[in-house]
Amino acid sequence: MLSLRSQISTSSSTAERHAEAQAKGKTVFRKIGAGACGSVFAQDGKSLVIKLAKSSDHTELWNDYQMHEAIAREFRRYIIDEARVPECYFFVPSDRESFWEKHPELLGAAKEVCNLPTAALITERIMPLPSTTRELLIDKYCAPRIQDKAHADFANRDCLVRVYLGSMQGKVHTGMFFSLRNFKLHLNHMMDLELDTEALARRMGSALAVLHWGAKTDARDVEFVLGSSTEKTVAAKPISVKDLKPCTYTGPPTDEIEDFFYRVTELFVLDFNQVRTITMDDEGVAMAVEAWRINDPYYPKPLRQTAAERNVWEAFVISYLAASQEVMGLERCQGKILALPRKFISGITEVERAKILSRAA
Repeated sequence: MLSLRSQISTSSSTAERHAEAQAKGKTVFRKIGAGACGSVFAQDGKSLVIKLAKSSDHTELWNDYQMHEAIAREFRRYIIDEARVPECYFFVPSDRESFWEKHPELLGAAKEVCNLPTAALITERIMPLPSTTRELLIDKYCAPRIQDKAHADFANRDCLVRVYLGSMQGKVHTGMFFSLRNFKLHLNHMMDLELDTEALARRMGSALAVLHWGAKTDARDVEFVLGSSTEKTVAAKPISVKDLKPCTYTGPPTDEIEDFFYRVTELFVLDFNQVRTITMDDEGVAMAVEAWRINDPYYPKPLRQTAAERNVWEAFVISYLAASQEVMGLERCQGKILALPRKFISGITEVERAKILSRAA
């Protein structure tokens, strides 16, 4: 179910809550996530999220908006669909009184976690992974003594999975608290689940190439997560309705009225508040290498011992260099600029080599 492009019917708990909320006309906001920059709120039944700046300094959220817009534009330009960037809708400054007067329930939900008045960024919501997937993750990676509590925890319905291809440190959680919000799925977890890790590495490599050489950013602190989106069900019908017998049933096989869509597992790129613009030279490469060094372990690592780690690294590098060449070709880059992607790969390899040597000393 975590495999890319796997499908599950929308007759899930999330779909049911969305339908119920729409029927009742609910406008209640609830917090579904948080980071250093802001807290994220959503409404059941709505396809967008609102990130509110936590502090009175809104420059980081504005940077998030600017970089999100630019990166999404480049992903559309280069038709990068291996990894999706959520749609970026609009920014709301704290002094936009007409907006905040229209949404007092949002301010009410945020008053305990944000310094009001504040600014907001409205983007597409990445749908959580379906309930069946969530239940299986709890059964497999949560300590048995708290599994019932984890299954009942409403917050665990907001499940996105962080893809840590650069870490083999995944374990079963043994503490008294278990959360599926931003659940960390390490490479050894993925191997245990028999996921196509090389496909994930290739998608990550292509995405990073566009972030670097298309959007011209360092990709600092971006996240790669597995979430879901909706896809229209393709019904098994004849080419023309004229071929049907009169009064033939043409609905979904489940007989559920709302069951017109599948939930599809996809790889998403998000969180652009710390992203910085780079120049197309050695200084820009150095910034990209530094951003890679301090990021969470999403990317495969060089100089590793196991075959699985070496394979995902090779898949990542081949995809990154191929996508970089394609982007630079469309940008009509010439001369020394064409060598920058390989310099980036060499740079992160040297960082990792130095780290290994320091541990051995």
